[in-house]
Amino acid sequence: MPKLLHTADWHLGKRLKRFDLANEQREALERLLDVIDDEQPDVVVVAGDVFDVPERQPLSAIRTWTWITHEITRRAPIVAIPGNHDHAERIGYNTHLTRASGLYILNDLERSHEGLVLAGLELFGLPFHKPARVRALLDREATDDGAPVEIDDFDYDTAMRRLVDRALGTSRGAHPRVALAHAFVAGSGEEDSSEDPIMVGGAGGVRASTLAAFDYVALGHLHAPHASSRHPHVRYAGSLYPYAFDEHPSKSVTIASWDDGATAGTRPDVRTVPIEVRRQVRVIADKHFSEVLREGEALRTAADPRVDDYVLASVSDRDPIPHAQARLNEVFPNAVFEQRWLDVAADEAFDVPDPSRHSVEQVFEAFYAHVYGADERLGELERAVLHDALQRLQGEGDA
Repeated sequence: MPKLLHTADWHLGKRLKRFDLANEQREALERLLDVIDDEQPDVVVVAGDVFDVPERQPLSAIRTWTWITHEITRRAPIVAIPGNHDHAERIGYNTHLTRASGLYILNDLERSHEGLVLAGLELFGLPFHKPARVRALLDREATDDGAPVEIDDFDYDTAMRRLVDRALGTSRGAHPRVALAHAFVAGSGEEDSSEDPIMVGGAGGVRASTLAAFDYVALGHLHAPHASSRHPHVRYAGSLYPYAFDEHPSKSVTIASWDDGATAGTRPDVRTVPIEVRRQVRVIADKHFSEVLREGEALRTAADPRVDDYVLASVSDRDPIPHAQARLNEVFPNAVFEQRWLDVAADEAFDVPDPSRHSVEQVFEAFYAHVYGADERLGELERAVLHDALQRLQGEGDA
């Protein structure tokens, strides 16, 4: 009875604003291991964006990748593809050696038509690709007298359809056919604000019907779990942790299972299993700053763990709030302050001193008084810090 666990978009090394998420990512992956232990899947598929940047990953991200692949392959084989955040060649380095330990990286676009038969399934890796690469690949494979391949530089759907046809044309048909793909499938919602967009100006989308001939399609790119309404076997698993404050907070992995002896053309039973991490990402919106502080103080008094969540405090105040970020962090240590609207009366407009007749210190002091009130002045410590910063900047300029 083949059983597949589908996950994607780990984004190892990702930060949320100024916050390092290494601990949260590790905890989410530990919960993933718990799910693997409970579900006992025959194969784990990762549909791209293993890392957050294609090069110069933080050492912590590389260590996490090494640790988690070792832990998962002790339980089940892994099949992964690169996403648009991954470097296809780097992530697939020495893949011919890692297969012996159960780690299969399907990173080679030229070999994307070669099905990998594993755990009673035939798996095809369709890594993230730009249409120009697909056009060049098909041109190389065309006969000398064949017509040139016509794929527009932004026609991701045609490029994907050509890869799908190429893969299905070699399928043996003895097992359910699974595709791992990293793309923006039209109708699946908006691209996440933390993502590098593929869909630009209406171009870059792939239709769900283009992929629907497979028996299950494990998608990566969008961070919320989602299935196509017309083709529910074409699915995003979503990320394991939120990477933006406006990202959907519910996270999960997807389980797809088939009956014994299933062949091509057999759709699986599909369900999701939640992944929960202690520190959440949430937004406090449309409240006055004083209300946000009282909420934080109440949580702190009650020793509520939510006080340590990553919080975006988007306040409704329209007047300047002195030292807002510092005051906010006294009650919510992992918070970001946001004030969308700020009223400045015409007679309170900032009259900027002429830099040609005033020193940098005088310009800064005028700005400080404008923000904190006409009666406010820099203290001795603040003057010393400002002077030291200007001295260092001057030294860097001279160098």
